[in-house]
Amino acid sequence: MKVKILTAQDLPEPSSVLKFRIKNTINWRVGHTDKAGADFIQEVNGVTYSYSWNQIDEYVLTPVIE
Repeated sequence: MKVKILTAQDLPEPSSVLKFRIKNTINWRVGHTDKAGADFIQEVNGVTYSYSWNQIDEYVLTPVIE
C-alpha cells in the first residue's frame, strides 16, 4: 500500500525497509529509514544517499524475508 507523506505523522517506523519516491520524480528507490526514522537512505554501488522526509512524496513498505 502506498503511503503519501503529508506530515511527520505519516512516516514509517525507524529502520524500515521500503521503496520510496522523491517529490517531482517518477522513479522508485529501494532503501530504508534511519534509526530516528526521519531520513530515507539509499545505497548505490557503495555510495550512500540520504533524503530528508520532506523530500519524499510517498513510500511502500517492503517485506523482509528472513
